[in-house]
Amino acid sequence: MTAAARLRVAEVAAAVIVISLFLPWMVDDGRTLRGIQVGEGQLVVITAVATIVMIRLRNRLSWFTAGFSAAVLWKQLLDGADGLRSLGPLLGALAATVAVVFLVWHMLAEIRETAER
Repeated sequence: MTAAARLRVAEVAAAVIVISLFLPWMVDDGRTLRGIQVGEGQLVVITAVATIVMIRLRNRLSWFTAGFSAAVLWKQLLDGADGLRSLGPLLGALAATVAVVFLVWHMLAEIRETAER
């Protein structure tokens, strides 16, 4: 897989993270809250957008922001009984995990290419 393809997949995955914030996240007193209405969701929006920007700038540390999003989303998904029934954190956590895998793969491939020269 080419470097551009790895970055494009990671970028699309980061965009899916942002989309997952508009899906239901939790039920609070009978109300369904979306990801952007939850404090953790607002933090994930910022880090997902930062991930997209860092991918565009070809910064190797973009895996770090994607990993932070993945950690917050997996915590939200696995924390409590409502998390496993919510589609938003599940979709976001899977997308963030895909982004981290492709960004780490890209970083290691770049390091190997640099070492071979």
